[in-house]
Amino acid sequence: MEKVTIIVNARDRFSPTAKCMEFLFANTPESVDFIVVIGGAPEHLKKQWMEQFSGKVKFLFRPEFLNQSPARNIALREAKTRLAVLMDNDNYVRLGWLEAIVKCQQETGAALVVPIILEPPRKIHTAGNDLYVTSENGKEYGHKHLRYHGMVLGEKCNLKRQRVDYAELHCQLVEVEPMLKYGAYDDNIREVGEVDQGMIYAKAGLAMWFEPGSVVLYDLGGPIYAEDIRVFAWRWDMRGILEGYKHFDRKWGMDITEHGGFKDFLLHYNAQIGLIPRLFPTRFALWFDKRIGGVRGTFKDVVSVHKRVFRHWKKGYLGYNDWLAEDKKTEAVQ
Repeated sequence: MEKVTIIVNARDRFSPTAKCMEFLFANTPESVDFIVVIGGAPEHLKKQWMEQFSGKVKFLFRPEFLNQSPARNIALREAKTRLAVLMDNDNYVRLGWLEAIVKCQQETGAALVVPIILEPPRKIHTAGNDLYVTSENGKEYGHKHLRYHGMVLGEKCNLKRQRVDYAELHCQLVEVEPMLKYGAYDDNIREVGEVDQGMIYAKAGLAMWFEPGSVVLYDLGGPIYAEDIRVFAWRWDMRGILEGYKHFDRKWGMDITEHGGFKDFLLHYNAQIGLIPRLFPTRFALWFDKRIGGVRGTFKDVVSVHKRVFRHWKKGYLGYNDWLAEDKKTEAVQ
């Protein structure tokens, strides 16, 4: 098989990194180069990874937190192969995954190929993606669509190779040269970079394909440990994500907030870490926050009023209200 560089970056947690690499070594041909790019990791984790994977992986550490785009750009400039796999560290590959997407690329000439992405234990997260675009008052609105989302994947399925409008960032096989030439990973976008990439490729006339013979498990909802708290809170900071969405709008003239609905997803996703661990990022704070949640559930009628007040304050703290203000600005312009 053609030699490939496999690049791994942290998505929103540090803790899955070792397990991700173990699955890669167990299910990947030996003729590959491994690069791991991670920013802001604690020293004890960096030492642990370097000892565990000494001589097998090239580590590129940075002091600041790195989103997917800047991390991948750093590593792509280090790649010595024509093809590279870019994947988040919360993905676990299955046997034959790499051979299938490389074969697809060679047979189709695709600039980008994506596998089936599963959620635990065997539910499809996405099997390729479409971008639905509608217009109102001269303004375009984009909506992401995940094909076959929620369906069960058995031992076999009837899915076929298909072109896609864009590709989830969880795991992608790409040709290195076009990625760097067109700047397909925009450092200014913290979230929705996959749609930006797809539009860049479409504008350049580059083909993107889905390959059902390759399967990767995305550890959605995996545990969050003390060392993950700061990077998780940074990665899903609603104000930072909002700035990226505004940048996307200026770049493409398209609102990609799902008609304003994405802020509710962000609020729900951020609920994986309470305010106490955010303020005091320790193992004890995580434990204590879970216990407080249990007390609230037991005495829900007693605390209902206080809970509504707290929820309002929490929205302001996380940046939800900033999204509301941006929605009002958009409505005023229309």
